[in-house]
Amino acid sequence: MALVVDDHLLIVHLAGMTVGWLAQQVAESAVYTTGGWYYRVASASGQDSGNGALSRRIGSLPEPDQHVLRSKIAALPGSIGLIGPRLLVPIMAGLRTPRRLNYLSSEALALAIVAEAMIAV
Repeated sequence: MALVVDDHLLIVHLAGMTVGWLAQQVAESAVYTTGGWYYRVASASGQDSGNGALSRRIGSLPEPDQHVLRSKIAALPGSIGLIGPRLLVPIMAGLRTPRRLNYLSSEALALAIVAEAMIAV
């Protein structure tokens, strides 16, 4: 089974800080993230990105680890699956749920369908 990770867990995974259930899943599964979540992480990794939750998480790492993490964010490792909108948008538009989903949720659900994956947030 595959695993779709959100922006916070993407940082944890790229920083090599997965533990417990997540570490086991990452070791046994193909790992994916969405374009939206990847964008949020990339935006938060900038030096002048602010003090949001993602920026604080990155900033809390020792400086050498921040540098390594930013390098991985700038060139997402091939081990992280990233499927583009050409495939996902038609699936997103076709989702029928009791409540309307926002873009991030729709993209995550469509990716989970395509990759036959669980979503971890």
